Amino acid sequence: MKLNSTYILLKIIRYKIHHVFFWLVYFFVWYFQYEQFVGKLNAVMNSLVVIVLHGSASYFNNYYLVPEFLRKRKYIYYFTTLVLTISFICLVHIVYLLQVDTIDDSEKFNLWSMDFFFSNSISILYTIGLTMTLLFFKQWFEKERLNDKLEKLNIETELKYLKSQINPHFLFNSLNSVYALTLNKSDKAPEVVLKLSDILRYILYDGGEKVVSLSKEIEYLNNYLELEKIRYGSRLETKLEVKGDLSGHEIAPMIFLPFLENCFKHGVNSNIGHTFINISIEVDSKDIHFKIENNKPQTRISDKVNYQGGIGIENVKKRLNLLYPGKHELEITESETFVVDIRIYW
Repeated sequence: MKLNSTYILLKIIRYKIHHVFFWLVYFFVWYFQYEQFVGKLNAVMNSLVVIVLHGSASYFNNYYLVPEFLRKRKYIYYFTTLVLTISFICLVHIVYLLQVDTIDDSEKFNLWSMDFFFSNSISILYTIGLTMTLLFFKQWFEKERLNDKLEKLNIETELKYLKSQINPHFLFNSLNSVYALTLNKSDKAPEVVLKLSDILRYILYDGGEKVVSLSKEIEYLNNYLELEKIRYGSRLETKLEVKGDLSGHEIAPMIFLPFLENCFKHGVNSNIGHTFINISIEVDSKDIHFKIENNKPQTRISDKVNYQGGIGIENVKKRLNLLYPGKHELEITESETFVVDIRIYW
């Protein structure tokens, strides 16, 4: 497992190592303050007592007063109980110092003074404030981690939903092709079924993966084109040109399919005469450049359907935003032809 700062922090929080580390550091801070006045042994005793008392006040505040009063906005109850807690801890500390000979007798006369009570209260309050800050940071960190997990879960759920939209859309178009050939008793029907079988195998076994090899995805597009060429015959001219080394590159499955489907839906199907679809794919170490172009229908379809706003196009736009945020460019233009231009950066 890769060791990173988040993983280490999670392990520290899980096993409460941060508590041990914090109080160990706190012990030595107090020890070095006491050691120069009362000696090593008494410094150890006094420091341990301070840690126990300050720790008790801190844990009581963090795990009882904060959730029961502060988070419920019972501010008067919170501050009243906090003042009483600090006062009680100060009293216990004074009694300890009076009963145990860990400080000079001359110092014991000052224990009941307001100066000692005030300075002791401030030190306890400082410890409580510091531990509260660490607690809030820990809770913020866990909340952010939970939000990240929920966001990833939502993204995965949405991607699964978007993928599920592709299959019915594709099947509807392909089965229409088979249906048309069977009506005409075409000898090409079995070949179309075979091609469709290969494509469905890809969808079932590879389409569910997060990424597939780029060569498989291009092979899938080529099979789709070959299937449609059987249906349309000489009326359809297709061209698929691939440049660059495909090895080692991966891509989300069926990311380009909706654009190819739209070429048939809004271009080929809407034209009576000769139609064409040109696809070029250029791959290098920085990105993949996918470009698809088809001729416009003879009867204008913009009044009936928005080419850029169809279900398939909106689907792929969402998938691109989820899978390649800030790492893709998409441009759809309409002039003499329809052109879709996509760049995905590795």
